[in-house]
Amino acid sequence: MEADIFWEKVNKKLLSIDKTKEWLCDKVGINYGSMRNKIHMGRMPSFDEAMKIIKALGFTMEGFEAYPEAAQTDTLTIPVYEQAYSAGKGQFVPEDAEVIEYIAVPADLKHYADKLMAAYVRGDSMEPTLYDGDRIIFDNMGFDGDDGIYAIIFNGSGFVKRLQRGNGYVKIISDNKAYEPMEEPGESDNFSVVGKVRYVLHKM
Repeated sequence: MEADIFWEKVNKKLLSIDKTKEWLCDKVGINYGSMRNKIHMGRMPSFDEAMKIIKALGFTMEGFEAYPEAAQTDTLTIPVYEQAYSAGKGQFVPEDAEVIEYIAVPADLKHYADKLMAAYVRGDSMEPTLYDGDRIIFDNMGFDGDDGIYAIIFNGSGFVKRLQRGNGYVKIISDNKAYEPMEEPGESDNFSVVGKVRYVLHKM
């Protein structure tokens, strides 16, 4: 197998499981700088390193050689909309957001099927959970009754925030402690829940 194909397969698998190269290096005991140099120079890892990488990613050698062709049936493709959701001061929500790309998401989200969409995060108010430039994958089913991270419309702008249900109110929380939480009595003309965030693709 050529080095560029090997590293492309590794990168695709890491993206699909929302892990980084740093995580992989820690997992298999390889120096991160050494891995970066091999990728940059188009060199294969040693045989032992390659087998450790393949095993850490959950493959047999045969499965890795077949990937991603064998894995395509285990993915769902969804649209990424032009609309960004703010982890900060709010993003204007157009009535008709355009699809700007499509992305593949893991098989365990298949049961949401056509109820899923994706958008970009803007701002820092949800750090360290979400970062500017991350892509969030969320459903369009509104509040599901459980606390969690949701895409919401608040005062006409789109946000991604942590929601916590209280007695007669909803607390709108930023994970970044520099931002004060807000409270709303419930869904209204000023506040509505688009859906729950089900998956995050972090910007590398």
